[in-house]
Amino acid sequence: MIHFACVVPVPLAAEKVIEYVKEDDVSEEREGDGCSEGSEDDERPEEEDSERLSNTDECLPEDPGLWPEKLTGQQRDTVVRRLANKSDQTPGIDKITPKDMEGKPFPNYLQYAKSANGREKIRRDWLIYSESAKDLYCIPCLLFSHEQTKPSKSALNSKDGLKLANIKWKKMYGKLPEHETNAPHKQCYLKWKSLQHSLLAATGVDGHLQKQMLTEVEKNKMILERLLDVTLHLASRNLAFRGKTSNLDDVHNGNFLGTLELLSHYDPLLHEHLEKIRQKKKGARLTHYLSAETQNEFIELCGKRVLNAILAEREDAIYYSVICDSTPDISHTEQNVLLVRYVHQHKDSDVWEITERFIHKKTGREVSQMIQTVLKDSGISLDDCRGQGYDNGANMSGKVKGVQAQILQANPLATYSPCASHTLNLVGTHAAESCPEVSTFFGCINRLYNLFSASPERWVIFKEKTGCSLHRLSDTRWSARIAAVRVVATHLPSIIEALECILATCNLTSEAKFEANGLKNYFMTFDAVVLLTVWVKVLQSIENRNLILQAGNISLDIEAANIKALQEEIQAIRNEWSSLLAEASLVAQAMEIPVQFKREDRRKRKRKCMPDEMMTQGDIPEESAEDAFRYNIFFVAMDAIISDF
Repeated sequence: MIHFACVVPVPLAAEKVIEYVKEDDVSEEREGDGCSEGSEDDERPEEEDSERLSNTDECLPEDPGLWPEKLTGQQRDTVVRRLANKSDQTPGIDKITPKDMEGKPFPNYLQYAKSANGREKIRRDWLIYSESAKDLYCIPCLLFSHEQTKPSKSALNSKDGLKLANIKWKKMYGKLPEHETNAPHKQCYLKWKSLQHSLLAATGVDGHLQKQMLTEVEKNKMILERLLDVTLHLASRNLAFRGKTSNLDDVHNGNFLGTLELLSHYDPLLHEHLEKIRQKKKGARLTHYLSAETQNEFIELCGKRVLNAILAEREDAIYYSVICDSTPDISHTEQNVLLVRYVHQHKDSDVWEITERFIHKKTGREVSQMIQTVLKDSGISLDDCRGQGYDNGANMSGKVKGVQAQILQANPLATYSPCASHTLNLVGTHAAESCPEVSTFFGCINRLYNLFSASPERWVIFKEKTGCSLHRLSDTRWSARIAAVRVVATHLPSIIEALECILATCNLTSEAKFEANGLKNYFMTFDAVVLLTVWVKVLQSIENRNLILQAGNISLDIEAANIKALQEEIQAIRNEWSSLLAEASLVAQAMEIPVQFKREDRRKRKRKCMPDEMMTQGDIPEESAEDAFRYNIFFVAMDAIISDF
């Protein structure tokens, strides 16, 4: 599954989405909504409700080229009202600058007609231009000609309109007067103006009904605004919307309905709306916009609005880099995420800032095709890509069949840069596997957590003795191991007491008792104290740099400088063996641990002698336990980290 996610400041998105929803006039009460009060026998046609917000009459565009072939009565009223309200603000057709087949702009003399006495100019307000179809239309004929037995046969009254690509403006000088003087047009024009006056002034026979409808429309807008605010509130905090039921006054109805119930105590309009739902008779249907489908529509509208804002930012930036990663979710379905990184200029402060936005396994070819498809669907040109960032997996970073190689074939300017955090994880993993002693050390850290977390009784004893909690080692975020190692290094004496306490007071199985004794004996050795002293410093250095590298606003030069600085820090730790040993010795003496390395008895290797050479005792070098630890464990682990950078 590929996600097209968005990361944008929620307050900004909320304002834009609220404005968008306010423009959508949901005035008609439709049947069926997903929330009910009563028995489960109430039928709720949620299929009809699923397109309620997107198919309302007020969502009808003002462009006549996008109107349906036949408008309903309510759609016609909506168009007339909206065009009339914007007539004073909308520029004339000459300001829209449609062009004819010769590319000439719309002339001013075609926008006006002469009166019968030839002394007065009358604006042709019935003429409208479709930017989508690039055609001219007659508004009243489009709205009312279907009611006539003999409608106008002019192209201005057709679904396709008057094609500007096939005409010249000078030939329109006679066609427009011919259309506006024919009887069908005059009848439609009279009906249009009558309906316009009736809707705006509410003076017709249905004036009272119009006022009532407008009041209901404004009320629905305010209700939708409150529902949208709750939607944004829950979504911005990553909270679940729905619960086990969809009934009001049920503690299991979820966060969305529960929040609305809370707000209704302080909002009279929302209180009245919810009371209507509670008092709804069994079998009756009421539009209340509380269904799961409506919630999903709100989220989808917010997502589209935020996505458009992201794409607009990217369009202004021109050049960008792509970052892609994937991980399985709780249902074991792989979730792929594509991230766009670009430099954005804040218009209010005129500050340039590196910005990262989420937009929406495979072999390297499949992932590269997915990236190119998502970019193309989002209207983002791959030619403007200047960077790629992935993990170090073979399918992503491979030089022949990896994703970066496939993208480079399509755009050689898209430079590949491996993920720095993932690289640090690999460096730490290789260092932990560099020698058996280091692997044993981290294994004991993890076994310590498993021992105490396996029983609430043991966990309580540990917290009483240490005043803190143990942490599990992280497999994917290797730098997070500092949390696990730091606790053991800081509270080692208290941990030894906790182990002794559970051995003395807890009813342990033979396996748990063996594990506790083994961990106690291991952490009471000087080898463990030295490894704790070394790895706390190493892991803390890696964690400090990793936090900087994970910031979304750093550039490649800052990343390279931090990697180099980390390499120098590890090299400095490698050169400080004497100070590390002295620090570990002080800790061991305070805990009454013998300051000596554990050295296994091994069979000494004899140097091979030539036939005429005699072996003497002095020819066999004797290596101290400290030198063996330093050369075979400490230097091996540090060199593994330094060499992997």
